[in-house]
This record gives sequence, structure tokens and C-alpha cells, in this order.
Amino acid sequence: MGDQMAILSLTLRLHDQGHSGVAVSALVVAGVLPLVVVGPLAAPLVDRVESGRLVVVVAVLQALVSAGLVFVTGLAGTLVLLVLLGAGLALASPALLLLVPRIVGADGTARGYARLDSFRSAGNVAGPALAGVLIAVSDVRVVLLANTATFVAMAVVLACLGIRREPVAGAGGSWPAQVREGVRVLGGDRLLRTAILALASAIVFTAVLSVARVFFIRDDLGVSGTGYGFLVSAHTVGMLASSTLIAPRVPLEWQPRVLVGAGVLMGTSLAVGAAVPVFALALVSFVLTGVANSLQGLAIRNLIHARVPEQVRGRAFATSGATLNGANLVGTALGGPATALLGGAGALELAGAGTLLVTLAGSPVLLRHRAGADAPEQRSRAPEQEAGPVQE
Repeated sequence: MGDQMAILSLTLRLHDQGHSGVAVSALVVAGVLPLVVVGPLAAPLVDRVESGRLVVVVAVLQALVSAGLVFVTGLAGTLVLLVLLGAGLALASPALLLLVPRIVGADGTARGYARLDSFRSAGNVAGPALAGVLIAVSDVRVVLLANTATFVAMAVVLACLGIRREPVAGAGGSWPAQVREGVRVLGGDRLLRTAILALASAIVFTAVLSVARVFFIRDDLGVSGTGYGFLVSAHTVGMLASSTLIAPRVPLEWQPRVLVGAGVLMGTSLAVGAAVPVFALALVSFVLTGVANSLQGLAIRNLIHARVPEQVRGRAFATSGATLNGANLVGTALGGPATALLGGAGALELAGAGTLLVTLAGSPVLLRHRAGADAPEQRSRAPEQEAGPVQE
């Protein structure tokens, strides 16, 4: 919730200062790029340090950085602070995923991931709305202070709960070797490799939505600002409904099939909704894209949890997150030219068709495997035993 509040308030601040759309784009990139670059490089720390302590320390540091945004109003300083916040998120996100089994128990991990996704979706809905209210009655600085308070609250809650996940023996070797292990453990598993590559390829197309949506809604549908708000919110509502009502009930062994089904649902919803520009159909379409989005993300997390040994799981989460966030950046960058060339509806049709094609391309492997079955035999061994000596 706090992140959404910060992005909205900083976007408004830049707009009011007279900055161009390029500055706003830089704002988004500054927050996401560390997840792509810093995440995998710093990921060995996630497997080396007790997870609860790491999240608490990172949250405290993020609170200090967020407080700096209250006083730093220049574009360059704002971007630097956002990069630091993103770097913290690159460490905190995989560490939080490692804590979930400790909170809910091993048998409830899939439900725990779904519950975490529900909280995030609820925050994505509430954050912009709360930021708008606070800005209306005060100013941007109050919103940024509220964002700072969310980091403090997370640190205090986790410290009081005392949830711990000690590092597992076997995370030794040089730092570069440990970074490579995060890539190797995913690339060495055919199911994980196919799942992540298929989803990343789909995201390149799906991310066009973030750019083309406003042109589709305003130009092709011709709806008002209120209608635009409903349609944008529909995607998040779909994510919340899926993570609350559907995802917790999906058995672990179904996750590869869920990934295929969610990709087909995403592609079909985008293509059909854009081909028939009717408000009611578009509303349903955007709800379904949210449902599919949630199922895709949760399927990848569950597959990694099921198939990656615990001693390297933090690096696997960070590496997969970097891959998927990188795909999102590429797709968002391509969304502008695609929309300029094809229009809003045409760009969404392209996004839907591309998502369908890459999903179907990966489906033979995904449909042939179950989440917990057919893992490579060496998974029972420590990473350094699997890969040979790691000292350089």
C-alpha cells in the first residue's frame, strides 16, 4: 500500500513541478530496475542471513530512505532514493517469501503465498485511494510520511512476532558462484526453465496493457474519467478475488496446468476485450486479466518452493523475480511504439495474441509435469555438490 501511495504522490509532485512524461517514466524505472539488476547480485545475502532479521533491517533502512523523499524534491535526488528503495525491495521480497512456510507451516505454503498476494492486492487498491484523500486534505509530504510509517510498522510487527528462518547449510562458495547458483538451479530444471521463460515471454506482451489501456479506454471505448477508474480498478479487483478465493484452493500438483490455463485466460481476455470495444465486456476482460495475473505469479512461486532446495531458494526467488520484472520493463517500453502504430485496441489485440502463442508454445512441457514430481535427482544434494567445487 505504501509503495502505491509513494508512486502516486511523487508522480503528482513531478507533474506539478512541470516535468515531462520522460521524468514520470524514469520514476517507474528507478523503482523497478533494482529488482532486475540488484536482486540477483545481492540474492546470496538472502540465503546467508536469517530471513526475519534481514526483513526487519531492510524495512528500517527503507523507512529512513522514504523519510528522505519528504525533504528531497529535486528529480535527481528523488530517483536516487527510489533506486535505494527498490534495492531494499529486491532483498525483502525473496526473504518474505522464505518466511511464509515458517508462518503457515509447510503444508499451508500455497495458501500462505495466496494470502500474501491478497494483502498486496488490497494494498494496491487502497494505496492510491488513501493517497488521493491525504493529498486532498494536506499535501504530498504527508503521503510520503505515511509511506515511511508503513515500513516502520512492518519492522515492528516482524520484530515482535519473532518469526525466524535460519540459513540452511550449503550456501557456501564465492559470491559470484552463489549468484550463478540462483541461475543454474532454475535453468537446470526443465519444468522451471520452461515455466519462467514462458511467463517472461508472455509478460513482454501482457505489459503492453499498462501503456495501451488508457488509449483503448478513452479513444476506442470513449468512456469518461469515472469509467476509466472502474476499468483500471477491475484488474486489481480480479487479482484480489483470485488470490483470496481461487488460488488457495489449487493443489500444488496442478500448478503447471494452472500456469498454462492462466496464460490462455490472459491472452483470450485481452484479445476478445479489445476486438469488441464494449464497456461491459471490457470490464469483465480486465477483471479476468487480474485473475490470470495473480494465478501466474502464484504458480511460479509454488513451483520454485516445490522444486528448489531450501539452501538456494532465496536466490531462485530473486532470479525469477529479476527475469519477470525485466520482461515487464521490456514490454512496457514496447507498449508505446505498439500503441502509436496500432492504436489502443490494436496493441491489446497484439498483446493477447502474443500471450496466447508463447503460452501454447510452452504448454507441452508444462502439461506433462506435476509440480513436485520429476525434479532432477541432484536436488536432494547441496548446491556445491550438484555443481562441483565452487571455490574460484
